[in-house]
Amino acid sequence: MKKSFLLLLVVLLSGAAWAQTKEINFRKGTVAEIMAQAKAENKPVFIDAYAVWCGPCKWMDKNVFVNDAVADYFNTNYVSYKLDMEKGEGVEMATKYQVQAYPSFLFLNADGSVMHRTVGARPAEMFLEVAAVAKDPAKNFASYQKKYDGGDRSPEFMMSYLKVLNESALNGEEVAEKYFASLKPAQLQERGNWNLIYENINSLQSPVFVNFVKNRDAYAQKYTLDSVENKISNVYGQQIMRAAAQGDDAQLNKLKSEFKALNLKSGEKTLLQADMVYYERQQDMPKFHEATSKFVDKYMMDNSSALNSIAWRYYETIEDKTMLQQAEKWAAKSVSLEPGFHNLDTHAALLYKLGQKEKAQEQAVKAIAAGKKMGEDVSGTEELLDKIKKM
Repeated sequence: MKKSFLLLLVVLLSGAAWAQTKEINFRKGTVAEIMAQAKAENKPVFIDAYAVWCGPCKWMDKNVFVNDAVADYFNTNYVSYKLDMEKGEGVEMATKYQVQAYPSFLFLNADGSVMHRTVGARPAEMFLEVAAVAKDPAKNFASYQKKYDGGDRSPEFMMSYLKVLNESALNGEEVAEKYFASLKPAQLQERGNWNLIYENINSLQSPVFVNFVKNRDAYAQKYTLDSVENKISNVYGQQIMRAAAQGDDAQLNKLKSEFKALNLKSGEKTLLQADMVYYERQQDMPKFHEATSKFVDKYMMDNSSALNSIAWRYYETIEDKTMLQQAEKWAAKSVSLEPGFHNLDTHAALLYKLGQKEKAQEQAVKAIAAGKKMGEDVSGTEELLDKIKKM
């Protein structure tokens, strides 16, 4: 009797497990083959546009695409396809559809035209809402494009259209400029419009940005000083970094002078980053190190990812022992904050370059163990470990 009960329990548990194994049926083949299948089945196409390094993409795979309701809906209503946007056909598709963030979700007609699009991971319930909107000709992305192309420039529509563009990670600056041009100056400071300025206006020459900087105190009183200064720093910072990267001294000095005159709290951080870019391009490593040290010590000592990235840059490009010793300290700090594979690997590499065999070997072994646990490719670290052992 007991044996029969246990057998029944196993069967029941197996049935329960089987009920949870549904998932979206992502088809195999080329883009053209997928489009042909969609046409033959009279269905639209859903493309999960992903990148292998994208954490939220992996989260969707693990938590949403295997949801029963999601799987049922997509398998019934769409021909689904996964596409790595950094390999093979994905590169061309990323350009064609202006994919700039991951995960991006493209809902296409069988002829390749866009029905709907959006970016970002979300739970199953919200993802199903997106999929339903995609098929609604009155609410999807295509409907907004059609109205805009048809000449609708009403403030209400333009505000909604900008939000749709922002949710798709598409550049809305041109649309935003046309929208703001239809408003009175006082309306620019309304909360909804401030949000749109923050998301879409990124040109120093924009009349909206010029007005915003001129009236920044009024914006700071209505919202927050930090948000206002962050926006100014971001817009100026992009232009300053570009001039620094290009070695355009005249433009760089002009922009830095304008930026300094604004006396922003975060101004030093932006200028130090520009100095890092500029001096590395000029191969003036002492000045590069001076700027980097100030930047890291003042702003990045609690940011494990930034510490790791900068330390690795030193490992790849610098031979000066004193500079490498400083980078090793940053790498050690990144490990103390987050003892993961990448941080441990960087620390091991710097210790190796500094000739500290025992410590380098210890960190390399830890890095390999951490990497294997997370399913990372540890072959590079294993090669490093072999070099360390031969020291």
